[in-house]
Amino acid sequence: MSKLSVTLLFIGVSLVVVCDGSPVSSESSESSESRETNVVQKILNNVREQCIQNTGSDAAFDGFMLSYQMAWMCVADFDTENFKIDYGLLTNATREAFFSKYCPKGRTLASCLAGSLKVMQPCVEVAAFEMGDVLLRTIPQALDLACHNDGEIVFKLKDEQRKECMAQKADEISTCFNMLGNTGQYVIDFTELTQEQCSALTNVRQCMKDILKSCDLAEIVNVYEIPINAILPLTSCLNQTEQQNVNLHENNSIVEISGA
Repeated sequence: MSKLSVTLLFIGVSLVVVCDGSPVSSESSESSESRETNVVQKILNNVREQCIQNTGSDAAFDGFMLSYQMAWMCVADFDTENFKIDYGLLTNATREAFFSKYCPKGRTLASCLAGSLKVMQPCVEVAAFEMGDVLLRTIPQALDLACHNDGEIVFKLKDEQRKECMAQKADEISTCFNMLGNTGQYVIDFTELTQEQCSALTNVRQCMKDILKSCDLAEIVNVYEIPINAILPLTSCLNQTEQQNVNLHENNSIVEISGA
């Protein structure tokens, strides 16, 4: 629970607890709020323990909390609500204005979150920090591709024929992601991937590539592959692939010797 996924879960759960300003008027809602508060408290305790483990004291915990607040300020500045509204209204006539507005804001968001993550560093594990840092550093490159020519690649997602194609493949898409369910975990910890999970991720990626290509959305693959290709070398999947290659080479050598 001390890895990057904990930080993200902490942020998500805290948003529900802290930002929901609706009045509590029933026993069930009070019970739900109590459970959420307990979850947040447990996560905070885990983060504090990680701070102590990394630095020898919990002094860095205050910095973590400030960084958490900074992260939400980053997101608030991006204005996700208006982004969703504007994307829903996106047309060929508004493409230039939309991408001219949100692509720079996306780069600013990535830079802002990277600064926030850096302050969190004393309270997260090394592998988790490295993955988060690499992920955020790939966002500008992914945005360069996604925003090229007024979002030409992304705008294809608004095409009615392509949307219909993807809608017709909803069951196939579900089947793709159900492959992850075979690992026995709903949330995958990228810092400790098993061989089974590595294989499942490979299968899901290929499955989604095939679907997107069949709907003439192959270029979308190039966008999301940028962060994926940057992160996977930091996981155990790379070591397992290298070991498989070594084993294959050794097996081939044995066959050659036997046949000599």
